[in-house]
Amino acid sequence: MLKKLLLLCAAALTLAVNEGPFAADRGLAALKDGGRNPHDRPLESLRGMPTVSEKEGSAEPHERLRATDVRGDYDSDAVFANFREVRGGRLRRGSLYRSSIPSSTERPRAPYADQLAREAGIRTVLNLANSPERLKKNMESPACRSPYYRMLWRGGNVIARALPAAPEHATFRAGLAEELRFMTKRPAPYLVHCAEGKDRAGFVSFLLAALLDASLDELKDDYGQSFVNYYHLKRGEPRYVTHVDDGIESFCRAIAWTPKEPLRRGAERYLHSIGLTVAEIETLKRRLAHDG
Repeated sequence: MLKKLLLLCAAALTLAVNEGPFAADRGLAALKDGGRNPHDRPLESLRGMPTVSEKEGSAEPHERLRATDVRGDYDSDAVFANFREVRGGRLRRGSLYRSSIPSSTERPRAPYADQLAREAGIRTVLNLANSPERLKKNMESPACRSPYYRMLWRGGNVIARALPAAPEHATFRAGLAEELRFMTKRPAPYLVHCAEGKDRAGFVSFLLAALLDASLDELKDDYGQSFVNYYHLKRGEPRYVTHVDDGIESFCRAIAWTPKEPLRRGAERYLHSIGLTVAEIETLKRRLAHDG
């Protein structure tokens, strides 16, 4: 009876697995006034639960991945901050980077991401995690440990929108359109970040790399690096393959891509659908392409 109940629940509801405050990490708090649900519980207090899936006739929980906030548990500052250059296709070297959040006053990775952004010479930032109000509060706080990010923000080179981790959601689409238009008017190198630099930043990195003709293998490699960095997974092991394939498949669905067309077409279609003009899309390409 319990088994049947679990399977029925799985068919009706899928809950994502995540270490830490699920809603805050994915921008869901922005979907309700004040970030609260009808029961007056802060959405930040909701934590990820295992997904129940049917496999070979049995209900099995999706294995939970775990990360820590201890720098010594990671091989380098870049691994700890999940900071790296996005590569692939015609992307110009040194033009596009991604990372965990440098603007937080609480997360231990923030100062490391800030220092790496300084070393990379970042000039423009797309912040997918903070509302403008929250970013202002963080940047003006004495607890801010990200002086380079604060300098960029004061110079008008950071745009912040609290986006949900759902590329199909109207809030995500509208916010991303604003951020990409901002990008077309600002110089490289660019940094794209959310909270962990994994899902929202992962989709935007996927979208921009696909626009510049990155291959599916290159896109998988870039997305998968977050699972290597955060969770110490090994490339090719079953957990790595499962999480990377699931994520990339969801990104491909978001841009309505099929293997019958170049990935670039799906990226262009998605950008058109969120309101970018042909001229704006071409400007993005020019700013990011090595032959631009």
